[in-house]
This record gives sequence, structure tokens and C-alpha cells, in this order.
Amino acid sequence: LSTLVVSYFRVADEGASMQAFDRLDSDTSKLVVLYLGRVGDATPATIADRLRLPLLTTLATVRYLVEEGLVRRLDGSDRVVLAEAARARRDRRPRLV
Repeated sequence: LSTLVVSYFRVADEGASMQAFDRLDSDTSKLVVLYLGRVGDATPATIADRLRLPLLTTLATVRYLVEEGLVRRLDGSDRVVLAEAARARRDRRPRLV
């Protein structure tokens, strides 16, 4: 897993997101962040299923990532998305005047 994570982030953006990723101690947290980076958004149940993790582990991991500011819940949904992606998506939404 560590080799996969290192390989992935060699081609990823350097900067704040890499520093935030480096703070994560748990391989499970890193897997969830990598998965969300690949698919965009997902429910905790989908994440658990795709990564073959126990649902309770995934729910605890998502809660931790939300508290750390790396992941955010989409409004009105149980779906989660990486925090930077959520901001970018919100900024692209047309504003009604």
C-alpha cells in the first residue's frame, strides 16, 4: 500500500493537499482519500464496498477526514467528496442573480 500511495502522489499536485495527505497516519484514511480523488464523490457504503472495508471502519474514517477538513459532505446528501473538489464544484455552479 505504501508503494501505491507514494507512486500515486509522485504524479499528484504538490502543495497543501500533499501536506494534508502526509499528515494521515492510517492506511485506511489514505485509501479513502485516494478513492475519492479517483471517483469524485461516493457514499460511505459505496466506499466500504469498493475498498472491501467494514462499513463501521469506513464511517469512522470518513468522520475523521471530515473533522480534519480533507473531506466534506455534499449538501442534502450522504455523499462525501474531497474538500478541494467540493470547493471547485461549488465555485463552478452558476449563481442566480
